[in-house]
Amino acid sequence: MYDLRRLAMLLEIHERGTLAATAKALHLTSSAISQQITTLEKEVGTPLLRKVGRRVELTTEALILVESTRNILKELDAAHTRITLLEGVPAGQVRLAIFQSAAKALLPGTLAHLAEHAPQVQLHVVQIDPETGLSLTRSREFDLVIAESYPHHYIPEYPELTSELLTEDALNLVLAASSPITELAQAAHLPWVFEGAHNTSRTWAINQCRAAGFEPHIRYVIDDLGTHLLLAASGAAAILPSFALPSTEPDLLTQAGIKALPLPGEPERKIFVTVRTESINQPAIRAVKEALKAAVPAAPTLTGSTDGHQ
Repeated sequence: MYDLRRLAMLLEIHERGTLAATAKALHLTSSAISQQITTLEKEVGTPLLRKVGRRVELTTEALILVESTRNILKELDAAHTRITLLEGVPAGQVRLAIFQSAAKALLPGTLAHLAEHAPQVQLHVVQIDPETGLSLTRSREFDLVIAESYPHHYIPEYPELTSELLTEDALNLVLAASSPITELAQAAHLPWVFEGAHNTSRTWAINQCRAAGFEPHIRYVIDDLGTHLLLAASGAAAILPSFALPSTEPDLLTQAGIKALPLPGEPERKIFVTVRTESINQPAIRAVKEALKAAVPAAPTLTGSTDGHQ
């Protein structure tokens, strides 16, 4: 009998391509991963990996094991769902991956809703970028993930996952409250602050500047959106979603030293909640999804933006 944890580790290696990436995802060292796979190879009686440059490639025998492991994990998810449905009452731990601005906008309302309607559910939350969160939800590190999709930049699709639209979030040009600028094209001369190169939001925002006829002068590269607001109040320019703003009321924005202007075409990003398909009917997961939906009306959106459901 093969060890299921080692089989799941082999599946992770197949998905991520390197031992280092697998180790990072599983919070282990590469040597620990290597030792576990060596033990699995002894159990199976044949090599399972071969090196191809910096990556590793699975042998034919390993690919057979990976496909079987996927089916086993799906069946375990389905069995857990059936058991929790018998119990009826939403209870137990639910692990949620969420990105920064969504956490700020949605978590307070979500936790309040759970406390009132599903007090036996324990929500464990980790802030993580959406694409990594999707991958780790697929591999069962998380039960749900909040993901985002910018216009013409779509989230990865996995057959094991089901996504539902929570809302749409307006994207804005953010400047100092005293700035005379009224549209994006006028901000060409300003210093800009963007997130790191690994963020889809950065690529999208830079392309908005280029579409407006200029290449932004990137002076600050910072992932914390709260710092973006502080730098904007000090004279920099930023493109931020409404979820990241301290308020959508002009007077309150002015008090914070900033103003938010619509971008050309008034674009919005879509906010999704994603879960493994076999887990979607688990009472505790359903309770968290309902709490997230209930939190949406309290989330900040600028006047004229659309609150959708996805």
